[in-house]
Amino acid sequence: MSETTPREWPVDQSIVDRLQDAYTGALTDILDGLGYVKQSLSGNFLFRDPTMRMVGPVYPVECTPNPLAVSHGKSARGLFEMLDSVPGGHIVVVQMNGIDASVFGDLSITALQSREAAGALVDGGTRDLHALHEMGFPVMSRFVRPQGFIQRGDWVSWGQEPVLIEGVRFTPGDYVVADGSGVVVVPKEVAAQVAEQVSGISVKEEATRDAMRSGMSPLEAFERYMVKGEAREIQAPVRTSADSGCCKERKAAQERAGGGAARTEVALTTRATGPGSGATTRTSASARIEEGDVTRSVSIQQLEERGVDVVALREKLIDNAAAEFTTYYYYTVLRHFLAGKEDYKAICEDARLEDRSHFELISPRIYELGGTLPFDIRDLADRSGCGDAYLPNTNDGRLTWGLEDGPSPANAVEILTVLLEAERCAVRSWWEICDMTLGKDPRTHELAMRILNEEIEHEAWFIELLAMERDGQARPSGHFKRGTVGDAPWSRNRPFDHS
Repeated sequence: MSETTPREWPVDQSIVDRLQDAYTGALTDILDGLGYVKQSLSGNFLFRDPTMRMVGPVYPVECTPNPLAVSHGKSARGLFEMLDSVPGGHIVVVQMNGIDASVFGDLSITALQSREAAGALVDGGTRDLHALHEMGFPVMSRFVRPQGFIQRGDWVSWGQEPVLIEGVRFTPGDYVVADGSGVVVVPKEVAAQVAEQVSGISVKEEATRDAMRSGMSPLEAFERYMVKGEAREIQAPVRTSADSGCCKERKAAQERAGGGAARTEVALTTRATGPGSGATTRTSASARIEEGDVTRSVSIQQLEERGVDVVALREKLIDNAAAEFTTYYYYTVLRHFLAGKEDYKAICEDARLEDRSHFELISPRIYELGGTLPFDIRDLADRSGCGDAYLPNTNDGRLTWGLEDGPSPANAVEILTVLLEAERCAVRSWWEICDMTLGKDPRTHELAMRILNEEIEHEAWFIELLAMERDGQARPSGHFKRGTVGDAPWSRNRPFDHS
């Protein structure tokens, strides 16, 4: 392990100071707007004291399971060498890779506290909570367990390589912010920008809260202070008698906005017409967006009015797009190792190229829904909604296989099994999208149905091939040659020929 000295790990104190008062919800809102849509951890990571906070740059550490194969002395020495390397002001982020034990207790935290570390985040266990509570040092872990790490694991790296927790990347120089609501990691390349924006968000939100307290409608307050960023003198709400308080304040707020109650109600509602409409009114999506406003979308509002969780749908589409893109890559590798099985290779090629078509078909819809694909291809791969389809017997893709190494690392049965399970995950994922959008979002539903049709066919193809190759049984898929390989009759982004 190379030596790492604190002077190699500078802390931008101006960024830390501005993030100190930021709450995690505001940070995720800003990061969403910048295209960083998966920067927070789940509820598995919460402080046991909700008033605790920690802010600081990342110092990544990674362990690997090695039960009883490491001597007690070597394991313990490695732990304290790692603790001795932690630079001041940093948060130690530990990926334990499934080691069912605690890496930090009172001795470890004493060492970190003495080095003026800013906190610890552990994808694994901690112990000695009674002592940690007394120390007041911020520690967040997935679980608590008395059983210790020593002699149950070894070290991969510290202070060198990024670590992943729940698919979120923690890279040296990124900033961790954790509070009672959870953990957010702010990428170093946008940290200064996020720190600058977060103070502005706080001012806007306080203005919006003050306006609503004084009687302004929530929508009007949102439009004026969150969307348009109008300045407002923050003041405590003034209450008079019960018979005039609410209505009087609301009227005053509307007058300050430049119009009376009647104008506001006309802007927000339209009368329903047609059979069965009666005298009821409903909210009009089109009336809520001012002419020339490019920050909002009528099509998204229509989805929200029909009960679609647009953010959840968008995130699911990104996960599915990532799965299609990475599967295209993995199928390229799998196909190369089907040498001698040319019929299998041809069908694998069909599925491979159609998966690429799926990625290209669904990507524009992500942007239409206000999202974006990750800018870093590594982040895209981490977003995949399905597991990686590694070539079998390559230690999850970590081994390369040169020609001098002899025969293929996997036989046809093993490769077909991987192909089949990848298609089954795709069928489940696209079926979920179809369920989310049925009767609510016809555009996304149609695109998802096109992709689902081909994924169902892919599963049938690989059931047929695996059943014959492994079991000697005929389970026909009904597959016919599709013109050219990868023709993608359902998902190709072009008009259908019905002639």
